[in-house]
Amino acid sequence: MEELKTDVLIVGGGTGGTAAALQAARRGAQTILVSEFSWLGGMLTAAGVAAPDGNELGAFQTGIWGAFIKELQRRQPQGLDQGWVSFFTYHPKIGAEIFADWVEALPNLRWICHQTPLEVEKQNQRITGVRFADFLIRAEITLDGTELGDVLALAEVPYRWGWECDRSGESRVLRFKPTK
Repeated sequence: MEELKTDVLIVGGGTGGTAAALQAARRGAQTILVSEFSWLGGMLTAAGVAAPDGNELGAFQTGIWGAFIKELQRRQPQGLDQGWVSFFTYHPKIGAEIFADWVEALPNLRWICHQTPLEVEKQNQRITGVRFADFLIRAEITLDGTELGDVLALAEVPYRWGWECDRSGESRVLRFKPTK
């Protein structure tokens, strides 16, 4: 089993995990992004939800999201207003290609796909490493970008997952309890 060391490890290649990996690497950290699948972007790409809420292209064009929209406009010359559900639509494959190209362009960001977390290493209350089928990755900072908090569950770290209203209309937090 190959052992890797990095400053920042992000497990999960959805939109949040990919954005976190890009930002960490752009800020100079040696970063490893591990995803279960061979595409990045989660709901914006792989799930085919290519009609995000918002219904206008002019708003919220800042940061990674703004750069993503501008790159979509460049790569999809027929425009982003092709759908009836939203004024903002695109081909999911184009979105996935954008994320993959951005990741590849950063020399201090390594993307490893087809891996799921199997076990975590902890020191006191801190996650220090994550074991996958082919790798053990040790990191100064580990971020759980998985859909359901897979790394946190393996580490038996209490966390909140989702919101729900009870019959009185009061919001309460649903708790996802780690399983062994």
